[in-house]
Amino acid sequence: MMNYKLFSLIILLISLPILNACTTKQTNENHKTNSPYNLEIKEHNSVRSPVLKQVATTQPVVALSFNGLADKESTLLLLNELDRLKINATFFLPGMRVAEEPELALEIKKRGHEIQNNTLNYELMSDKNYEQTYIEVELANQIIERELGIKPTLVRSRSGDYTDNMQLVASQLGMRGVVSFSINPNNEQSITTDIERLISRGAIINLNSNLNEVIINALEEINQVVKENNMTLTTISGALTNTYPKLPLEEIEIQHPIRLNSNFTDAKPDIFYRQNEPMKEVALTFDDWASDIQITKVLDVLNAHNIKSTFFLIGKGVEINPNLAKLISEQGHEIANHSYNHLEVTTMSPNDLQQDILKAHKIITEAIQQEPVPYFRPAKGIIDEESAKVIASMGIQTIVLYDVASFDWDLSLNEFDIYTRVIERTKPGSVINMHILDNTKTVEALPLIIEKLQSEGYTFVKLSEWIEPNGTDE
Repeated sequence: MMNYKLFSLIILLISLPILNACTTKQTNENHKTNSPYNLEIKEHNSVRSPVLKQVATTQPVVALSFNGLADKESTLLLLNELDRLKINATFFLPGMRVAEEPELALEIKKRGHEIQNNTLNYELMSDKNYEQTYIEVELANQIIERELGIKPTLVRSRSGDYTDNMQLVASQLGMRGVVSFSINPNNEQSITTDIERLISRGAIINLNSNLNEVIINALEEINQVVKENNMTLTTISGALTNTYPKLPLEEIEIQHPIRLNSNFTDAKPDIFYRQNEPMKEVALTFDDWASDIQITKVLDVLNAHNIKSTFFLIGKGVEINPNLAKLISEQGHEIANHSYNHLEVTTMSPNDLQQDILKAHKIITEAIQQEPVPYFRPAKGIIDEESAKVIASMGIQTIVLYDVASFDWDLSLNEFDIYTRVIERTKPGSVINMHILDNTKTVEALPLIIEKLQSEGYTFVKLSEWIEPNGTDE
């Protein structure tokens, strides 16, 4: 039951002009709710604030956030541990708790942490209509601003669920977005394990303050996992300062449209294995998808040797971590389609195959904010005449295979096995097939291969440097 002091405070808050708009003349755009708060509800204009599950950034930052407000003793212990580890985080605080314990909320602010809106009553929002959602968000905003001098720009529900109404209200109130999460450990045993498994640049970690001691004890391990992945913990707004502009798919310029096409009988696919190249040039290509740390290690090796490559990416992986695909593109490598589900194309119906490729194309395009090069590589390098025609009829310019298979996907091979396979088979014009997969020896083998080939006078090219000018193949 609400105590008398809190009841008096809420009555005072809702009677102030900042909360009470009951004297404002009603218009077609606004109306007064029949709630006891007499809060004027602004009609939405159908514009939605975005949902933030992950910050769009290629920087190695991870946002740490907390939901709810624990008791004073637990909160102070949590703040002390964050101080010790020199971590700033985002606290989503319920408006009613801020009204009840403003001194505790002020202490969070004083320690340098970000404070955002956790709704008025720390509610699940899935069954709230627009007016109910508006009251939950706006009154929490008003209380936080009055008590802490902070105007929230982000809102999150109790569970991190989000609704159209939350997006509509956030937009109407001029807020930056509705925050969900990309990492949400749901029990005491999984906190560190889940973070270690799911960590990626731009990730938003959500921890519930009611776990109290468990969270406090896990913070040092969480911080260590982040550091081991060469990333930094920060607030959500801190991560957002490094964000890149992100256009919706329909606004990205497309020069080589990929589309469904059931008329593929007369298609003439161009299948590229290698270049008829007298010069000592090779194309180093990579397939598939992996964790943030594994792909970053591959990129670091390529950067150290000033080599640009062609990456054939699996759409399902890019969908989970679009920031990583954007990073590959930003670093000057070109990106092509390797399907969405990584199924053998010869086993798929024409419609399923085209739908799979188109889905991957859309996901990759939106992730890297530009269309990928119009090439496709089938899973396992397996293709037949019919599937090649099905693919080519979509507008895919070239189906790229290879003449040097590294077999680096084979976990039984060490880096010297991979190195030997590649070096023994490479010749001028070779297309070398490698993979970005976790738990392989690709990262260890890669510098050995590059340095050996460079010592023999080879230079490395992206596939487009061969395919676009003349399209010669063997």
